[in-house]
Amino acid sequence: MKAVLWTLCASALIGLAHAQAPFVAGWERLGRESSAGAVLVSELGCTSCHFSDQKALLAKPGPDLSEVGARVSGSHLRRFLASPSGVKPGTTMPDVLAHLPEAQREDVANALAHYLATLGQPKASELPQPDAVERGGKLYRSVGCVACHSPEKTLSGSVPLGPLAEKYTVASLAAFLERPLDIRPGGRMPDCQLERTEATDLASYLLREQKTPPPAFSPDPLVAARGKALFAEYRCQACHRVEGPLASPVLTAFSKLRAGEGCLSDQRGPWPQYPLAESQRASLRAVLSERTKTWTPAEEVQLALAQLNCVACHQRDGLGGVGADRNEYFTGKDENLGEQGRLPPSLTGVGAKLKARWLHEVIANGASARPYLRTRMPKFGSANAGPLVARLKALDTLSPAVFTRVGESDRPREVGRDLVGSKGFNCIACHTFREKSAGAIQALDLMTMTERLEENWFHRYLEQPERFSPLTIMPGFWPDGKSPLTNVLGGDSGQQRDALWQYLEQGPDAREPAGLVLEPLVVTVKDEAIIIRRAFPGIGKRGIGVGYPGGINLSFDAEQMRLASLWTGGFIEASGIWRGQGAGEARILGRDAFKF
Repeated sequence: MKAVLWTLCASALIGLAHAQAPFVAGWERLGRESSAGAVLVSELGCTSCHFSDQKALLAKPGPDLSEVGARVSGSHLRRFLASPSGVKPGTTMPDVLAHLPEAQREDVANALAHYLATLGQPKASELPQPDAVERGGKLYRSVGCVACHSPEKTLSGSVPLGPLAEKYTVASLAAFLERPLDIRPGGRMPDCQLERTEATDLASYLLREQKTPPPAFSPDPLVAARGKALFAEYRCQACHRVEGPLASPVLTAFSKLRAGEGCLSDQRGPWPQYPLAESQRASLRAVLSERTKTWTPAEEVQLALAQLNCVACHQRDGLGGVGADRNEYFTGKDENLGEQGRLPPSLTGVGAKLKARWLHEVIANGASARPYLRTRMPKFGSANAGPLVARLKALDTLSPAVFTRVGESDRPREVGRDLVGSKGFNCIACHTFREKSAGAIQALDLMTMTERLEENWFHRYLEQPERFSPLTIMPGFWPDGKSPLTNVLGGDSGQQRDALWQYLEQGPDAREPAGLVLEPLVVTVKDEAIIIRRAFPGIGKRGIGVGYPGGINLSFDAEQMRLASLWTGGFIEASGIWRGQGAGEARILGRDAFKF
């Protein structure tokens, strides 16, 4: 017993001595930006105890503990409360018991764990199953988890996960992953829109090292009653909701704090202990030195994007974006779209681009118009979306586009339909229309354009697509402001763009454009052989098809220098290699096909 106690005490002391500084993703991203310290203030919960009238410093709420006993092992709670950073290096949870003698610390942590374990009933759960672990691993690496957390290999700038296998069961972790905003309303762990089976698979993957269930923990009613009193004594309700709203700040106002005292000092005392790095202390001291700071709209937006870690996926004005070490985990379903088909879009100027209602839907509810991205846009909740949308709309502006509205007498919607279709600019060659595709490329659906986009941005973007998206595959149809269709609306580029907008503005009532339903392109061989080099079944882009007048046809694989197939009768149907920038493959006609 003495040996066991000595090992436990020594482990606790080592954990304290080598505690890792709290990891705050937004602070790491901002570096030396003036708003970096404010990110620390909000993420470490400083204003949960110290009142501040600066909205930028509003503390994120801690996890809701109303049902914590149903999802977290009591044994883990006891260890974690005794040494938060020792059990989960990098946690933003402070050590509120650090000033207590070791025996008292363990006693208080035990009482708190017994109380918390009474809040909800744990459910029986199976251990992770191999097939679920495999599916969950694929999800973890594709839907966006790796944007914030490490994959199998440790990557710098990753939010720590901690010892999940001792904390959760598959069932309890799956329930959290399915509705994380119920537990963490601050949105730092957003909702990735997982179906129940996906949440179970993902939980299985995260708990893949779990060989036995977390040990059973039976709370003692008398110890739990004492733990409830201690929960109030240590002001845990300042950050965590249990019954009713969070407690209001009652300590010294944030603007009156002194940089070298309390939490920011190197001393142990009756205050939360953060194992801060010196660079973090410097950032916090900088915030305290600007007690009456007036935040600019740009700083407020930057701060909000850092707090929610939007910059892990998105880039805005040079800040953030997918890092080189995580680039491989962002994939798409359509290689023809290039980088735009796999990387989340830039947020530069997004307030001028998107309508407020759609922007709110994107941030609050994870709405997306890009089904070709495997990385999912998560939900951050309305409480987090509202202020950010208002700031983005106020900050981002775009000079007015110059165009003339097309009058009803010129039939703008009919003209717009012709321009979208094969008789005009053939937008449907790349864009879907009511999720229907005319070619191999399936870019943004035309039916969502006017629902999402501000009309002014629509005009400015069509004028110069490459100005807004340098890597876009979207062509510019009006070079130097001149239209190639001089017989449509007098060749006026502004009126042609307006006709497009008025046509698309009809939404579901818009008639399908010409060319959406395409006739097959049958290549017929007559009295001379026909040779086509393109993708053929089982070959790829280096295929060579030959159709002979006698009704014998072949395909040759120029990559592997082999005869690939022979068949008789008709040659090929060529829609796949002709339309949609030739991204598809030839369809073999005829009969008696033989593949080598």
